[in-house]
Amino acid sequence: MVKIDIKHFSDWYFENKSALLKRAEAWKKQNMQLAKEFLKEWPLDRIKTMELDEYVIGRGPANKSLCYEIEAGKYRDLHLGIRGGSANKFGIYWNKEKQVYCNKRNQPIPASELEAEFTKLKADLIAILEAGIKKDFDSAEFSSKNSFFTRPAIITKLLCAYSAENTYVGINMNLDNDKIWKKLYTPQKEGWVYHQNHGLTVMMMERFPELDGYHLSVILWDYHEYVLKENNNRKISGYCEQLLASKNIILHGAPGTGKTYLAKNIAAELISNGKVNNINNLTETQRRQLGFVQFHPSYDYTDFVEGLRPASTIGGVVSFELKSGSFKRFVEQALNDLDSTYVFIIDEINRSEIARVFGELFFSIDPEYRGHKDGVYTQYANLHADPTEKFYVPENVYIIGTMNDIDRSVDTFDFAMRRRFTFLEITAQISAENMLANDTIKEILSHLNAAIIAPEVGLTKDYQIGASYFLKLDIGEETLEHLWETKLCPLLNDYFRGDHKASEKLAFLGRAYFAGVDE
Repeated sequence: MVKIDIKHFSDWYFENKSALLKRAEAWKKQNMQLAKEFLKEWPLDRIKTMELDEYVIGRGPANKSLCYEIEAGKYRDLHLGIRGGSANKFGIYWNKEKQVYCNKRNQPIPASELEAEFTKLKADLIAILEAGIKKDFDSAEFSSKNSFFTRPAIITKLLCAYSAENTYVGINMNLDNDKIWKKLYTPQKEGWVYHQNHGLTVMMMERFPELDGYHLSVILWDYHEYVLKENNNRKISGYCEQLLASKNIILHGAPGTGKTYLAKNIAAELISNGKVNNINNLTETQRRQLGFVQFHPSYDYTDFVEGLRPASTIGGVVSFELKSGSFKRFVEQALNDLDSTYVFIIDEINRSEIARVFGELFFSIDPEYRGHKDGVYTQYANLHADPTEKFYVPENVYIIGTMNDIDRSVDTFDFAMRRRFTFLEITAQISAENMLANDTIKEILSHLNAAIIAPEVGLTKDYQIGASYFLKLDIGEETLEHLWETKLCPLLNDYFRGDHKASEKLAFLGRAYFAGVDE
């Protein structure tokens, strides 16, 4: 992993200074104009007097509300923007489907309580902004007393806009704080990420006089992206090292933990010799070095290795000829190109009867016997043009399997096959770190998964939820309620089929899921 500290940032900055400053200057020019227009249209005094529909998102672009404009409208790129996540981050929003105002818990607000709730929300917004403009981090507004304290996405951007000294950057430091920001500047007890944001900005401006808050917004974010990419590459490389050492690996874990996605990334890195870690970035030639199949209950030896297939019909009589299966064809291609690396992915590897699919290839894929040209006779060897021909798997072929631990067919996985693979567990937590960007969404996932293995529910970690279920929520294309009602609840209901305490357990998990929102 990259060791993050101020020295690492300095080395990275000076190494890339020219390009970073050029990009930062261009962004500053554009952002200063946007900020000027925002302050003219939305001075702080307007915030103090705005009505409910001037604030809430959900009414559409014609409404030009504050929340709409900074989320998706004219000012969506102001100080790096706040796109993503659920509309509940604004405290109150208009739910178009239900035609009602909703609160941060996505619950409808009774009409009799709406005015009071908005008055309190607006007062909190003004109070924390005024405290932040004064840098009064000891203020009670920088605590849970203020409902906006835990909404740094919106408050950080507005503090950038309303602070004349330009000593905030447009980065929500609650995002990836543990990974990056606190390693550059330790958060203070008072003022949380707002104080940290201001302190880091001032420190950087003192160290690098050529930079101001505008420059630092984009430069610090570029550093954030650089660090995550480097660490992700190293994480993938760790899996690659395992694959290089053992020839065959199986990524296993709970459903939705991104095992197939990870397998493709590992394959891309191995095939490209570390130059890319996404299959979409492989060249056309490199793509031919990647094989992929998904096993299912009817998949067998003839599909995978070789078998007789209908060739033609003459006079009503069907003739058959011997055809190579998916893996044998792939190996034949690799044998013609021994200088390149080939990776074969078997998705859902446990969903077929392994012994029936692989047959005598148990021997051939064994790491100890790779490249042995004496090989094995296949079941149809007598039909080959040369009956003495044997099959072997060359050194340049690697196999990645994926499997869900929750699948009942795991129990039937052949023991002889098990010892020929290295098993690597992809936990729900690992999937969250690999796939999700929003720390709040990670926390919600963590709450739910902790509840799944709690005594009140009694399931094992094999039943925990992977991050792929949360991807649309992470980028703001789905609401918490919709995810719960359409994906999570039906899945959890399946877990408890036949359990007389199913309703109680589901209610317990629902409370844990939505509790993560409040925190």
